[in-house]
Amino acid sequence: MSKADRTRQRIIERSADLFNQKGFAGTSMSDIMAATGLTKGAIYGHFNGKEAIAVAAFDYAVFTVLDELRNRIAAAPTAPAKLDAVLDYYRAYVFAPPVAGGCPILNTAVEADDSMPALRKRVALTLDMLHASLTKILRTGIAREQIRADVDVEQFATLFIALVEGAIMMARISGDIAPMDTVVERLRGMIAEELLPESLAV
Repeated sequence: MSKADRTRQRIIERSADLFNQKGFAGTSMSDIMAATGLTKGAIYGHFNGKEAIAVAAFDYAVFTVLDELRNRIAAAPTAPAKLDAVLDYYRAYVFAPPVAGGCPILNTAVEADDSMPALRKRVALTLDMLHASLTKILRTGIAREQIRADVDVEQFATLFIALVEGAIMMARISGDIAPMDTVVERLRGMIAEELLPESLAV
């Protein structure tokens, strides 16, 4: 990695925590300068503005979050076990996220309106990627007779993401894991009652 690449990566990594904790509006170029130890000119030598930094920082934060999740999913042997691994990951993640400030998807989605189209597009793409990953788990599970064939995989994936992200928000706002525990318990109940074929149901 060249010196320029290392500098760019430092800006991205140190800005990721800033944007995820303070938000786009709350993070100034002065904050980024202080965090990186670089001048404004040096930063603009790598990025053409704050939104470009925010997009790169969001991509880095999401990769950091999802890389560990992918490893846990890959290690689980069956579709139900993979869904359980996702729930375990997000429950632990609520108060011990790999990126300071909590869930970058949720945090950025709150701010990413029409005034920041690049960030909004990145959040939408990330949500689509999560949805696609869950539907792939479910469809593979159906093919391997680990999930019922009549399950609406698109609907369940949407519900799964919405409940988990909502629970993260409620738990972090309240400082209490209870909302996440409620959602995890309910989703596990749904998996057992609605997704498992009779041969696997307890």
